[in-house]
Amino acid sequence: MLAIKRSCKPVSHVYNNNGRAFSTAFQFGDHIGVGYVFSNGWEAGLKVQHFSNGAIKKPNPGVNVATVKVGYHF
Repeated sequence: MLAIKRSCKPVSHVYNNNGRAFSTAFQFGDHIGVGYVFSNGWEAGLKVQHFSNGAIKKPNPGVNVATVKVGYHF
């Protein structure tokens, strides 16, 4: 038996990430952070990030992420 299958994919998908729908795989990112290295080898920092497609296409819920960093240099 010979079967022919035709598949047509749309140019842009809606990506589902943990229940949040994103319309493009292309995302912009804004990042801002602050940190300090102490004289005893410890360091601490905070970074805030925002990702979205820049209103290229809907849906565009965006994602905000805050990261805290603590480290020790040895």
